[in-house]
Amino acid sequence: MYDFLDARILDRNAIYYNVDMEKLMENAGAAVANFASKLGNKFLVIVGPGNNGGDGYVAAKNLKMMKKDVQIKILLEPESPLAIKKKHECEKIGIPFYNSENYNEFDVIIDALLGIGIKGIPREPYFSEINRINQSRALKVSVDVPSGFPSDHSVKADFTVTMQFIKKGMNESRCGKIIVVDVGFPPETIYNIGPGEMLAFPKNSPDSHKGDNGILIAVAGSTEYYGSAVYTVKSALRMGVDLVYLFTPVMAANRISPHVYDVIIRDSGREYFEIRADLLNMIEKKNVGVAIGPGLSKNKVALENAKNVIHFSLANKRPIVIDADPLIISKDFNYEGLGVLTPHHGEFRNSFDLDPTEENAKKIAKDINAVIFLKGKVDIITDGYRAKYNKEFHHESMTRGGTGDLLTGSIGGLLSKGVDPYHAACLASYIVGKSGLLAFKKLGYSYYTSEILDNYSIVMNEK
Repeated sequence: MYDFLDARILDRNAIYYNVDMEKLMENAGAAVANFASKLGNKFLVIVGPGNNGGDGYVAAKNLKMMKKDVQIKILLEPESPLAIKKKHECEKIGIPFYNSENYNEFDVIIDALLGIGIKGIPREPYFSEINRINQSRALKVSVDVPSGFPSDHSVKADFTVTMQFIKKGMNESRCGKIIVVDVGFPPETIYNIGPGEMLAFPKNSPDSHKGDNGILIAVAGSTEYYGSAVYTVKSALRMGVDLVYLFTPVMAANRISPHVYDVIIRDSGREYFEIRADLLNMIEKKNVGVAIGPGLSKNKVALENAKNVIHFSLANKRPIVIDADPLIISKDFNYEGLGVLTPHHGEFRNSFDLDPTEENAKKIAKDINAVIFLKGKVDIITDGYRAKYNKEFHHESMTRGGTGDLLTGSIGGLLSKGVDPYHAACLASYIVGKSGLLAFKKLGYSYYTSEILDNYSIVMNEK
């Protein structure tokens, strides 16, 4: 199910891919008018200041061209450039502006006040205007979503003409009959990873304290592969996580500690990972994310302990990302929407006994209720229902050791900050992939994996 964040990301990525946003607005408004025109002859279009209002102006313009009796009620003057332009177009063709509050004289009200993305109960003047709309006897057609949705104070629409896909939480009891229209987004803007993924990155509250903005437990490293743990925790820290705890064998910890001053290291086992009581206590008592797998090795004791950590994390409803050797045991769980698994093609085949195809990735994601991040020439990210692809933001040089560990740490850090698994995976794909692309553009094939990490701040601070 797509949510409001998906819709905002789609708009941002459409701008990146040079989609004609005015054409999309024209298509949206025309679709609303074409549907609403069948419901009556006298229309009031009530508009707000944003692009939802812009869709309303276009709907009014189309109704006028259909010879319908249409007026526009402007609650707030348009602010977005496109909405301003569409208001002027309505003025040029002589659509009158309505200033009364008696809405019962109209057959149909088109609600174009507020679109997606509001938080909480709408403030004035929207609150009172929604009341006036709801008290009217006219049929109500909302544009994209009923104004005020998903709060408890929203327009009680008889119909909602929604753009591109139904959003999370929409149903007939809250939105009336839902009509989905394709407004012309090119497929690459819908399905490709792009800069819009950055809209999923959470900002810290000014009132927050240490630990409020992410606590990550990383279970990584072994006597053979201690560098994996270094890349995992450093990548997590780059996501702005407040606290990172690394549970790693003592022989790995001795080598790791000189390289990571910002991480709290807990010795766990001697050569290979073993569970500590304080690890389980943290998972149970603290609001943490968990990243497990990089460098753990195929050691049987380490894998059995990893399996127990996964089980305990899920039992306590903690989001978790799993990579590397523990992927072989990952199919044994129902993740209940809390997990991200990051296999490359060989790991996918070995873990699930299936070919690493998009269809099979979707099947496994649905079966185990997790996000599958299938790494390859084109990264495929799916929760079994949605899927996105990273075709542009990476480079073929990113096969070098440690790149997958950066990805795991990034996803883990985002999970710990409260980003849902699907958007955490998409966002991490963009950040890590573009950082690698920048490293190649600067240094060619001679860059270190650590120099991918150095580019995170550039990518994350782009406007």
